[in-house]
Order: sequence, then structure tokens, then C-alpha cells
Amino acid sequence: MTRADALRHTRRVSDQAGLTVSERAANLAGALEAVPRAKVAGRRVVLVDDVITTGATLAEAARALRAADAEVIGAATLAATQRRGAPTRQWGRGGGGANLRDRSSKR
Repeated sequence: MTRADALRHTRRVSDQAGLTVSERAANLAGALEAVPRAKVAGRRVVLVDDVITTGATLAEAARALRAADAEVIGAATLAATQRRGAPTRQWGRGGGGANLRDRSSKR
């Protein structure tokens, strides 16, 4: 396994905070390209990002790497933000280990 900074911006993008899903995708469309010295053509690649919000950054990164003939096989993130309007969820302790409880449901 090799770590590579394989992407770079081709243009400036707006701050993503406060943008809708479609606005984020449009903001990032065509904004990334593979760095030639990274030599990603023909290689299997896993994308790594700190936080996934709408997936727009990962989607644009995957597009740019595929355009450079890389095979994107997956993505890993440290955290995910909650989608607006989605039920609030919490990890809890249950008899058999961790479980996911929907806090918005009636008890």
C-alpha cells in the first residue's frame, strides 16, 4: 500500500458550508484533477477523507481519478455528518454489544 497526494484543485471553489447537496456538487464539479507525478493510471485507489457530509467531495475525487485511469475501489472517512431532516440517531449499549437506536421514534 502506498499513500499518495494524488489530487489537486484546478480552480478555486466556494466554501461548502451552508450549501445544499446539489449546490455542493455543482461547486466541486470539475474542480479536481489527478497529479501526473502520482502515476495513478492502472492502480487501485481507496479515497480517504476526514468527514463526509453530502459525498460531493468524494464523488469529484473519484471522477478525477477515474479520468486519469485509476480504479477507485472504495472510500474511508473518519466521520459523517447527519443529513438535515434525518432522524437523530445514537449509538447505545445493548445486551449483545453496540446497537443503533432511533431517538426520534416513540417509546
